[in-house]
Amino acid sequence: MSYDLLIKNGRVIDGSGEPAFQADVAVHQGRIVGVGKALGAATRTIDAAGRVVAPGFIDHHTHFDPQAVWDPYCGSWVHNGHTTVIVGQCGQVIAPVRPGDAQWYLEFFSDAEQIPLPVLQAGVDVSWETIGQYLAALGKRRGINVGTLIGHSGVRRYVMGEAASERQATPEEMAAMQRLIREAMQDGALGFSTAPKDRGDPAGVADDAERWALASVLGELGTGVMQVAGGAPGGTKETRRVARELAARTGRPSIYNLVSDPVVNPDEWVEHLKWLEDGFKSGARCYGSCLATVAGAIFNLERGLNVPQDEDITNPEGFFRGMPTWDDVMARPYRERMQAFRDPEIRKRMSAEAVEGTVTQQGGMTDRRGRARGLFNRRWDLVEVFMTEKGQNRHLEGKSIEQIAQEQGKGIMDAFLDLSLDEDLKTCFIAIDRNNDPATQKHILGSQYTVIGTSDGGGRPHTADRHETSTHLLGYWVREQQAMPLEEAVYRLTGKTALMHDLSDRGFIAPGKAADITIFDPDRIGERPREPVATLPAGGVEVKREAEGIDYVIVNGQVLLEGGELTGALPGQIIRGPLYQPRA
Repeated sequence: MSYDLLIKNGRVIDGSGEPAFQADVAVHQGRIVGVGKALGAATRTIDAAGRVVAPGFIDHHTHFDPQAVWDPYCGSWVHNGHTTVIVGQCGQVIAPVRPGDAQWYLEFFSDAEQIPLPVLQAGVDVSWETIGQYLAALGKRRGINVGTLIGHSGVRRYVMGEAASERQATPEEMAAMQRLIREAMQDGALGFSTAPKDRGDPAGVADDAERWALASVLGELGTGVMQVAGGAPGGTKETRRVARELAARTGRPSIYNLVSDPVVNPDEWVEHLKWLEDGFKSGARCYGSCLATVAGAIFNLERGLNVPQDEDITNPEGFFRGMPTWDDVMARPYRERMQAFRDPEIRKRMSAEAVEGTVTQQGGMTDRRGRARGLFNRRWDLVEVFMTEKGQNRHLEGKSIEQIAQEQGKGIMDAFLDLSLDEDLKTCFIAIDRNNDPATQKHILGSQYTVIGTSDGGGRPHTADRHETSTHLLGYWVREQQAMPLEEAVYRLTGKTALMHDLSDRGFIAPGKAADITIFDPDRIGERPREPVATLPAGGVEVKREAEGIDYVIVNGQVLLEGGELTGALPGQIIRGPLYQPRA
């Protein structure tokens, strides 16, 4: 038999978690048709000697719902080895759309994921009503594969209109929402996402009884995953309570945000992992999502410390709030603010407040919804340069302000403000508040009760802080920290995610599976520097971050990325669940 593509001499890691092996992989008509040796001739042959041949990575938690409409590649996700992304997370969606209500959905998504509204208005023509119609629109021009969950807030708004943000649903409205979920699953949706009570969106208005009733549809159908957002007043404990109850009531798996090791409570993860284990022992498949990257508030001084972040992470808008000199200077116009930052006497006062702590912070930080988040811990060893404006400063990325100050022989505040002023206050910093301890992260990432991901791809495009979910895991955590075997890491990025989402046709290197394949060098794989580019509609800026060591990304049998460059192919598909029934 002659194949379309033959990948020879590779080290196959098949996505099952089993040990790697040497084999050739044959592809024909978009599918893997053989794994072995001496498989025959092919139209194209790729020599993968010295490389890993793995299933394409599946990102289980993104917010590419709008961007996937205009961007077939979903930013840099293909460059980082992903062949599939799943949208519809946290109850926040742009389908189904109540007729005449498209503006609300765009405004809602803009606020929730901090995407400028003009970008969404220029890039998204809401021509759909149902989820099936939305998927059809997505499928017209695809590079990377896309699947979706059904979002609670979107369904609630569709059925209840403005009342979705105001009151409980009537029995008739509840039945209508259940019907929509059932129809969406038959249109190919992969599950249902929600948020805990009082989160601040339509899903957060509902009582738990509504969540149980809507999720029961998945239990009755016997397929689909459930996802629960963070950001509720009860914090992670409330989110995970909802997730475990959903899993217990339906028999279906659930995922919630997020398992981490907060700086303010570094031992929390021990109890958290024990709680997850106890849940599985009780029969509930409730997984905690976790990050392969550090996390924290991202900010610069140009925008008045107003670079919004996740609801459950401190918002830099209130980062230094309550420090009198900072409050005064940050309230000034941009040019006057720069002038103040150069004043030695003002710097001394700012340092006294934010470094030495000789002046007490009054009021403290807040999240972007105005809730108190405590005081700035003055841990300048955890305030790192996230992204520089100038290439000449690129070598500072990933270094803490404390480290830079020591290297430059300066005080903390001088090092911080000198760099900011050199870049017209556009330098982005990250104040790490979790996932900074390698020993702890090895336990969290390696737990069989966690799922690695929550990149939030598509959200916060101006920082896009988690492009490297896959490459950082395989490079830093596997190669450098030896947190887990390479085979286990690939399984966590591929086969495990496919199984949880009932994706029976991909996630593994095996005959009959879709030919979604990533070929990479395990000795080189890692992330490149971030690059802000004005490639969004209406001139909006997004940050892209490509990878080192990824030679090829193949989607449905076609080479989509070769040598780090897109080929222009559009082989992507809409990934649908097992209940999909094409409508006449």
